Amino acid sequence: MGSVTERTLRVLILAAVIAAAVGSGDAAGQAREVPGNSARALEPGFTGQLVYRNDNFRTGQNLNESVLTPANVVAAKFGLQFTDAIDAAAYAQPLYVPNVAIPGNGTHNVVYVATENDSVYAFDADAAGPPLWHTSFIDPSAGITPVPSSDLGCADLSPIIGITATPVIDPSSATLYVLSKVKLGPGSYQQQLHALDITTGLEMPHSPVTITASIAGTAPDGDADVVSFDPLLQQDRPALTLANGVVYLSFASHCDIQPYHGWILGYDESSLAQVVVYNDTPNGSQGGIWEAGCGPGVDTNGDLITITGNGTFDTAGTPIDYGDSFIRLTPNPGTPGTMTVDTFFTPLNELMLADDDDDMGSGGNLLLPDQPGPNPHLMVGVGKVGTIFLVNRDSMGGFNASVNQMVQQLPGAVGGMFSTPAYWSGEVPKVGLQNMIYTAGVNDHAKMFVISNGMIKTPPASTSRYASFGYPGTSPVISANGTTGGIVWAIDNSAWHSAGPAILYAFDATDLSTQLYDSSQYGADNPGPAVKFTMPTVANGSVYVGTQTQLAVFGLFPGGGRQQLTITPHMLAFGKVTVGTTSKAKEITIKNPANRKTGLAVNISMETASPSIFVVKSECETMLAPGKTCNASVTFSPTDTALVYGSLMIFDGVPGSPQSVVLSGTGKTVKK
Repeated sequence: MGSVTERTLRVLILAAVIAAAVGSGDAAGQAREVPGNSARALEPGFTGQLVYRNDNFRTGQNLNESVLTPANVVAAKFGLQFTDAIDAAAYAQPLYVPNVAIPGNGTHNVVYVATENDSVYAFDADAAGPPLWHTSFIDPSAGITPVPSSDLGCADLSPIIGITATPVIDPSSATLYVLSKVKLGPGSYQQQLHALDITTGLEMPHSPVTITASIAGTAPDGDADVVSFDPLLQQDRPALTLANGVVYLSFASHCDIQPYHGWILGYDESSLAQVVVYNDTPNGSQGGIWEAGCGPGVDTNGDLITITGNGTFDTAGTPIDYGDSFIRLTPNPGTPGTMTVDTFFTPLNELMLADDDDDMGSGGNLLLPDQPGPNPHLMVGVGKVGTIFLVNRDSMGGFNASVNQMVQQLPGAVGGMFSTPAYWSGEVPKVGLQNMIYTAGVNDHAKMFVISNGMIKTPPASTSRYASFGYPGTSPVISANGTTGGIVWAIDNSAWHSAGPAILYAFDATDLSTQLYDSSQYGADNPGPAVKFTMPTVANGSVYVGTQTQLAVFGLFPGGGRQQLTITPHMLAFGKVTVGTTSKAKEITIKNPANRKTGLAVNISMETASPSIFVVKSECETMLAPGKTCNASVTFSPTDTALVYGSLMIFDGVPGSPQSVVLSGTGKTVKK
């Protein structure tokens, strides 16, 4: 049986689902013909979106966005611009690198998308088209495939499991690090860390490396007091983390299928040698690092901070088991080295949390920039029960069976969290500069809390008025031009289980009751079927949303607004027509008045006439190009002598849709 480690990248055929869209026979890592030098001008100061939630504090903020503002992110001016087909669900956040020189294809702003079919795509970020390159880590002809979810008996990721964690990019070496999970054959599974050249998709030197690990411990699944990593049962949901030259991978499980542990493994980014092995329950079980896709935070001194899920908590052991805990870890790289727990916080009800499956680490860790007050280095975490914990990163509080000794807790302040809060320091009208935290829990509205003098103020300063997010909630992100122009972006993924559409929302970041945009307003703005834990990437005037079938790209419409089709005439009067006969057809003309050079085609999805005595026949194409016209005709067949009014409806997915044409006619009796 061939090993992915041993094979080189070879010619692969893209999956049938995208064959028609991007062609077949693409070599993995091979650039395709795309018109060169298409990179759009950059936002001042913008260097790309290279890591999950934009930075290692996991704030979710992009402070170099002046194109998209609360004034123009409205349905009349903003919406879906184009889509790119992908071969499976994209759980990973899209990443963005500007001005990438693609060999033989010029310079492009590039968006990178990873899928559960073990694919990585590089797309032109500014225009639809085939991928600049596509790399696949499977080889079905050799029996190497993504892991079928049926092999685990877990439908959490379904129907296949490949790349789940968001990759990370090092711009200095032009390298993208990504973790694949494959099935090599019956009962044989493998996870590998890959280092890919961002310009070609080819493996860099020393890549890939197969993931293995072991650590001393007395856990029940150990062998001779050695606990080993299981490539099938361990799931890498948290994003990859790059800090001080080490790429970190974090693991939990699939559907709590045991045995599993919370592992953090570190690899030297140049040699890919394993330099860190850490297990948070070496003498017990579980303690998975989930965080709904959020990778560990990295403090200013290089320490890793994470939140664990249900599992063994035991302060008497050596080492300690840290289920349902906030932990701060100092790396001690070696051959391999491990990590030291400098400080931790475990809530006093940790046993109840574990018994009731109320993981503390179901949500991600948000590290706050320095705050005024007695505890300048703070972090926020929220688990399944919706209690907000504000924790001092320098001295977390440990465990106390009588009272929780962290900075602040707000029980039930938000819906249960399977997501990560966001942070922004912005100018609020009539108030001034505010430090704000944003949440969107399960079956809860988006909420904004102000943090003042190192404490979270209650109640929330603003709440979304209409939008409420079902399970699993969502991880909001912020775009702003420094401290002004703040927008909160959030995806409603609650239809993920039924392949219903994702919904992209935008709110004014200074007042969440002001909803700016909602992609469900227009059928033409449907991003595609929702993915459980996705979040948008806002970069250089565009918003990128990964779905089960495609990458959806939103932005401002060329020319300043959506296109309104013109229809002439707006009334068809048939006069008197003999009962039992059919009139001569009357025509309307539909035109796309957009500029031929800068305008967009409009999708005319349907023309219907009612009541049924009016019948429409259409010559219109599905897509009407800028400057083009098409015709539709209507006939009238009266059944009695009454004056009848009807309507012809034209559905086109742009403002004012559907548009209508008034129909009228009167039946007359047959002359004897």
